[in-house]
Amino acid sequence: MNEQVIVRGPAEGRTVLVGGADYVTYKARSAETGGAYFCFEVRTTPGFGPPLHTHAYRELFYVLEGSYEFTVKRGDRLETFTGAAGTSVAIPPNVPHTFKNASDQPARLLFVHQPAALEAFFEEFGVPVPQVGERPDNVQPPDFAGMAAALERNGVHVIRPEAAG
Repeated sequence: MNEQVIVRGPAEGRTVLVGGADYVTYKARSAETGGAYFCFEVRTTPGFGPPLHTHAYRELFYVLEGSYEFTVKRGDRLETFTGAAGTSVAIPPNVPHTFKNASDQPARLLFVHQPAALEAFFEEFGVPVPQVGERPDNVQPPDFAGMAAALERNGVHVIRPEAAG
C-alpha cells in the first residue's frame, strides 16, 4: 500500500452534485487511503436524509454546520436526537440508522466510512462541479430508482422502521 499524507483545505477536493441538490466533496479518497477509509463532506438541503438503513462498514458523522436529526437503534429500540455543530455520531457496522438536515437552510456534515465505501456510488450518480453551490445547466432530474438500486449494490440496505424496532 502506498500511504500518503493528504491535506485538503476548505473548498478543496473533488466535488459532485448528487440527487440534484446535495453536494459531496471528497476529503480523503478511497484510493488515497488504500481502501482503509473514505472521508467526505456533504452539504445537504433542508429536510434531506436517506431512509433508515444498514451497511457493513463503520460510519462516523461530524456536524460541521446547521443541525441534523439522527435516528439510531440502541439496544432494542430506535432513538432519535438532534445534533448541532460539533456533534459526532459513530455507527458500528449493521446498526439501523438514518439522518436528516433538521435546519431550515443548507447544512454540512463530515463523514468517514471505514473501510472505504460509497465513493463508487457518488462517481456513478454525481455530476462534477467546480465548487459547492454551482449547478450545471444540463443537470438531469435524479433517477431515484436507479440510485436506490445502486445503493443496494454498494451494500446499503434500506429497512422498514418496524423491522428495526
